[in-house]
Amino acid sequence: MHRPTDQPDLEQLLEALKQWDTPALSNALQRLGVQPSEHYCTDGSVSLLTGTRSVGFAVTATMRAATPGDDAVPVAELHRRIAASPQPVMVMLQDLDPRPGAGAFLGEVNGTLLDALGVAGLATNGRVRDLDELRQMRYTVHAQGPCVARAHMRLTEVDVPVAVAGMTVASGDLVHGDQHGLLRIPLELAGQVLETAEAIREEEQSIVTWARSKDFTTEGLLALRRVRH
Repeated sequence: MHRPTDQPDLEQLLEALKQWDTPALSNALQRLGVQPSEHYCTDGSVSLLTGTRSVGFAVTATMRAATPGDDAVPVAELHRRIAASPQPVMVMLQDLDPRPGAGAFLGEVNGTLLDALGVAGLATNGRVRDLDELRQMRYTVHAQGPCVARAHMRLTEVDVPVAVAGMTVASGDLVHGDQHGLLRIPLELAGQVLETAEAIREEEQSIVTWARSKDFTTEGLLALRRVRH
């Protein structure tokens, strides 16, 4: 797990990352050499259901709900890991069922307990319930969507590598989320990501400004030979 040592600088870094959207940060990561094949972002199969934008350090867990089983671990283990983790925390929950979403871990009760622990967000490839109550919480929720039942829900492991909507995550990884999805950012690259995102934004805005100006011409556009969006 990453153990940041300079808390004031870390807080500034996280706050700076929170000012950006995930597509901009993804563009920066790719320019720095991080490729989609490294499974650093979600694939569009989960949506932001509550909140707006969040960033924090992952605490991971797995669950099942479709059928009964004796492989449960106490939810207190997840709470313990959250309390011991660098803050803020993004809970990353992988639903291991063949068809994720048969039952929900996150609802009013578990949601309220996570809110009391001060998490920044929760993301799952499964589903959640009690949406009206979850919208009162102070953290973001990413999931496939809502479901009705708890079913046979139980956590099966805590603090293990997980895959959520195509993104691989281990406890301690830095995760950013917004309405586009979620992004894993190597902590050692975070400062460069911010600098690169700013440089890309300046490049893009110069093109946008030109395209909206009276100086725009089709001939000029074709001369750019753009190969990227």
